[in-house]
Amino acid sequence: MKALSYKTSTNCLVMLATLTVLVVSMLLAKVYIVQQYQHAYTELSHNILSVRDDVFKMEVSNGLDYDAISDALVGTERHVQQLQKSLLPENLSIVQWLLLSNPQISGHATQLSASVTALVTDLETILRLKISQEYSNHTIKLLQQDLWQKMPNSDDRIHMIGQTMSFPISSLVSPELAKSNSFKSLRRHAQILAEIKQDISLKNQQILNAKVRQDINEQGLFWLSVVEDTKQSLLVSCMLLVVIFSFYYRVQLQEQTRKERLILQSLTASEKEKDMLALVAEHAQDGFIITDKQGVVTWLNKGFTTISGYGLAELQGKKPGDVLQGENTNKEEVDKIGRAMRAGQSVASEVVNYHKDGTPYWVDMNISAVTDERGEVSNFIAVERDTTARKQMQEDLAQAVIKADVSNKAKSTFLATMSHELRTPLNGILGMAQIIEPNLDNPEHRKQIQILLESGNHLTSLLNDILDFSKVEQGKLELESEVFKFSSVLEPIRNTYEPICEEKNIRLFVQNGIDEDQSFKGDKSRIRQVIYNLMSNSVKFTEQGSVSLRFKQGVNAEGKQGVEITITDTGIGIRQERLASIFDPFVQAESSTTRQYGGTGLGLSIVKQLVELMDGTISITSKMGEGTCFAIFLAITRAKSQPKTTTSKDTTPSNLPENINILIAEDNKINALVAKTFCQRLGHSVDVAINGLEAIQMVQNKQYDLVVMDNHMPEMDGIEATEFIRKNLKLDIPIFACTADVFQQAHDNMIGAGANHVLTKPLQEQSFRDALGQHAHLICKTHLADQISQAESCDNKVVALARHKKEELNITEADIDFKQLLEIHDNNYVKIEELVDSFKEFAEHSITQLIQAFDKDDVRDIHILAHSIQDMAANFYASRLHHLAKEVEAVTATDIIPPLESLQHLINLLEVNIHQNQRVIARYRRQNKNHQVS
Repeated sequence: MKALSYKTSTNCLVMLATLTVLVVSMLLAKVYIVQQYQHAYTELSHNILSVRDDVFKMEVSNGLDYDAISDALVGTERHVQQLQKSLLPENLSIVQWLLLSNPQISGHATQLSASVTALVTDLETILRLKISQEYSNHTIKLLQQDLWQKMPNSDDRIHMIGQTMSFPISSLVSPELAKSNSFKSLRRHAQILAEIKQDISLKNQQILNAKVRQDINEQGLFWLSVVEDTKQSLLVSCMLLVVIFSFYYRVQLQEQTRKERLILQSLTASEKEKDMLALVAEHAQDGFIITDKQGVVTWLNKGFTTISGYGLAELQGKKPGDVLQGENTNKEEVDKIGRAMRAGQSVASEVVNYHKDGTPYWVDMNISAVTDERGEVSNFIAVERDTTARKQMQEDLAQAVIKADVSNKAKSTFLATMSHELRTPLNGILGMAQIIEPNLDNPEHRKQIQILLESGNHLTSLLNDILDFSKVEQGKLELESEVFKFSSVLEPIRNTYEPICEEKNIRLFVQNGIDEDQSFKGDKSRIRQVIYNLMSNSVKFTEQGSVSLRFKQGVNAEGKQGVEITITDTGIGIRQERLASIFDPFVQAESSTTRQYGGTGLGLSIVKQLVELMDGTISITSKMGEGTCFAIFLAITRAKSQPKTTTSKDTTPSNLPENINILIAEDNKINALVAKTFCQRLGHSVDVAINGLEAIQMVQNKQYDLVVMDNHMPEMDGIEATEFIRKNLKLDIPIFACTADVFQQAHDNMIGAGANHVLTKPLQEQSFRDALGQHAHLICKTHLADQISQAESCDNKVVALARHKKEELNITEADIDFKQLLEIHDNNYVKIEELVDSFKEFAEHSITQLIQAFDKDDVRDIHILAHSIQDMAANFYASRLHHLAKEVEAVTATDIIPPLESLQHLINLLEVNIHQNQRVIARYRRQNKNHQVS
């Protein structure tokens, strides 16, 4: 059986002692209470016997004795009743009830009370009889006196005395005496007195024979026995308490013995530890020095001798610093050590010391202050370690880091330079291709331009992959955080790959299991980039079958909520042994893949790094000849607010005027021509500056609505020019920076200089249009308002709307998209000719109606005509015409006549498109005629 612990044993003994003390206290209280009752009943018995004796001895001579005895009887009866009631359970307190809850106590009290009550009743009867006896004696005495005086006859007197004394008399009563009423009364009272004496004698006998004395004795014995029993219990409890204290003392003694044994063991272990520490200190490679409180050496170990070359005999009684420190020792560190030791504090430091042979070496030292029992410093202990090798390693590592930084900066500089030098000519190639494409009618030429654009875009994609990989590798790729819906990610992907899959004759399945109203917060463009890369691979490597893209919400193994994306194809598949390295940079599934399908092998590596950067995971399963499945989990959070979705169209916003003044600052003539052509195709006026200095001069001489600023230019670059415009000229002209640098730092520098937007080369026409739309409120925030106010303040029209001759029109402003018309109508030129004729008829009629409505100031007719022109322009994909008509419609909706310039521009666009349509139809007819002749 397991022995009880010290704590358990002590607690048990304390509890037992407490209970025993409580019992002893209760027994002492019981003894006290019982003795009180014992004394009360003993006193009661004495009172009862005393009163009884007083009753027996009483002679009624006056009323005082009787009253005293009567009061004593009443008091005795009340006393016994009070004692009896006080012992009833309902009259006891809780403590008394616990101590006197013996039924015998209340039984004896009740029995004694009944006996005493009966005794008191008998004694009161005797008192009454004695009073009656006294009364009869007194009456007899009076009657005797009366008869004595009246009856002088001696015989009569003898009879009278005999009657009173109850003596037998032989003589007869005289007739005179017999007839006397007094004698008759005397005889009667004599009889009564005899009866009273007889009753008193009987009552006395009953009282003497009563059990009251026995009951009183029994009551006294009972209380005595209770006292004795309680004292015995008290004695037993005290003995038990002594036993408990004995056990407690023994337990304490055992615990003290155990503690002393542990202390002895601890002292023994401490001595062994001291011996071991002494052994360690003696043979350790680190140096140990002990000094007194003034820093004077008192002991050192062999390790210190090995490090410094000095032994104890050479340093004892000296301060270590006076011997070991030299010219290269850091004085600040020495002062720090001195201050700490003077303050009695511990200190750590690393300094140069000098060996006995004069060789410098580095030591890492920790000096600890040792205090005595009074808390005062008595010694210092210094532990020194030779760190010369580590210091040399740190210096070598620092040099290596510097070299790596230089190499990394060189790499970044090379990538930035390569990006800029490649993107600059690429901007010219793609820009001119975008300019030429809409003006080509020959399908073969269109196909060639498409190949040129696709190749250029592919080259741009390769550049982006290399730069993205470099950003991720250097940790410079920063994720954006915006609220979006997955429909804005899904739709562009669907629109991109549906025609590609149709062209390859493979099926595209897109399943979106995410609630359309659910918004998320994350980097939408990077998520789209991940899906684009994987979809591009799946479509590229799938010749037949299908490609599936599925979205759904899910939870990963860590319990994080997010989105699961699955991309499955039925392509060529990947061998199992290649799956482990498929996400490594510059790795493709097969070497033949590069030759057949192209690519750098960076796409999947970038995908994996982007996914992990977004706190996600990506996995792949594949089987040769059956296909591949990519499973992605992105831990993106749900967003409460709903983002406002906007539909991106291939047009500029309606609130941007058709003709704004734009300044292009570009030193490369080809890039300047591309940007100028983009602007002119949108109907804007353009000036070109060849450097930043010239751009600053031009913005001071002419009012421009927008500046497109290249970054790298001679004499003054774009950043300096932008800062000068903002800080020195204090102009708030919207500035679009344009650069071939794709690193975020370059973009941040241009934004920091004051640019409103950054365009990246190669410049895409759609990107330029989007930028115009995004910043339209800045570009023309007062343009339209000024024109409207001028129109309202001019009552007399000095210039009227008019038609123009063909040679006066700028044909480059024509914007009907014949490419889309031909695609929609399957290259049916007959149908196109019919549409062109209908457009000409509608446009001529609309021009006439506009001129007439303006002359009549008929806002309603202008509003209706603008709406009709807007619908027709939409059918012919004429974006500028559509938006200018929409702008006029918006102005007339407020019951205001549009500015003359806006209506004239609308008429000009209608005329330009009419003549351009005729040129296209004429060219088609010539080609058709030549084809028939050949």
